[in-house]
Amino acid sequence: MQGGYYLQVLGKGNKRRDVPKKDKVLRSINMFRDARGQKSLSEADPLNPLFTTNTGNAYTPSYLSQYVKKQLQLLPNDIFGNTGIKVTPHVFRHAFAIISRINKVDVYDIMRSLGHEKIDTTMIYLDKLFKNEHSAIHQWKPETFGEFI
Repeated sequence: MQGGYYLQVLGKGNKRRDVPKKDKVLRSINMFRDARGQKSLSEADPLNPLFTTNTGNAYTPSYLSQYVKKQLQLLPNDIFGNTGIKVTPHVFRHAFAIISRINKVDVYDIMRSLGHEKIDTTMIYLDKLFKNEHSAIHQWKPETFGEFI
């Protein structure tokens, strides 16, 4: 396709999709695997688990979710500011959608990347951002009010 590396994931409803991975992510995965005594991705059997627990078992989605929650709890309370958002593993999906949209990615490409079947689901992720983007104030021209506003 466009080169690079893709990870085949199994999502809700046993749907498979290919997720592209950036080089930095691949380096991080290899560092994790090395710390667990596993072969690097280039040497590993593609049918073996990508991530394993310290006992050598494959991570399950619930185990990974609990692990991420524990790691988030170790962070300082104010690291995310006073947003009032409870950071959970699922928030990363929302962040992916928002960062993609800020970078002018087409909404349908975001939908496909997240594995959503309906654009409505993706729009739930982006609703607040769209409301902010389409505020009337963003259409004001600076020359209308000069230095006063």
